[in-house]
Amino acid sequence: MTDHNHDNSHDHRHEHGNEHDTTHEHSHNRGDDSIRGRKARSNAPRVRLKAKDAPGVIYIERNIHDEAIVVSGTLTVITANTSFNSVIAKEFETAARDISELGGVVGHIKATSAVTMTSMISVTDEKAMVKESPECKVKLTLAAIVFLVDPEAASDIMRQTLARVRSSSRD
Repeated sequence: MTDHNHDNSHDHRHEHGNEHDTTHEHSHNRGDDSIRGRKARSNAPRVRLKAKDAPGVIYIERNIHDEAIVVSGTLTVITANTSFNSVIAKEFETAARDISELGGVVGHIKATSAVTMTSMISVTDEKAMVKESPECKVKLTLAAIVFLVDPEAASDIMRQTLARVRSSSRD
């Protein structure tokens, strides 16, 4: 059996400096019971909202596994920028260069980009009308594995990278 240590310290700071993940639960039930002043009981599912998924919020978490510094993060933006993936790629190249300049080694910096577009299709008489939003919602989920660099510096570089991506989403 091999020996290895885990530093499970988490850096849960949002871009604005809060060090927590906020969840909010509520029910959307507004049945007759609530109108009569009684507490409504509902089997309706509760909605869990996470602050880290709010548009514009940068969420970063850091772990250490053996000698690897693992930085993960999320950013959701609303953008009309059609070349957004190329912006992300350029910023990741800058992050890799920043890690290298500190004497670190990049195992990888990866992200998934989930794009949601809103459209409305309606038919009046026999003719269909299609309206598409000029903007889309992009949720970026980041995973970076780096070596030989200060863990705080790695987190800061990835936070700054996501901040530049967020700024570019407005262009």
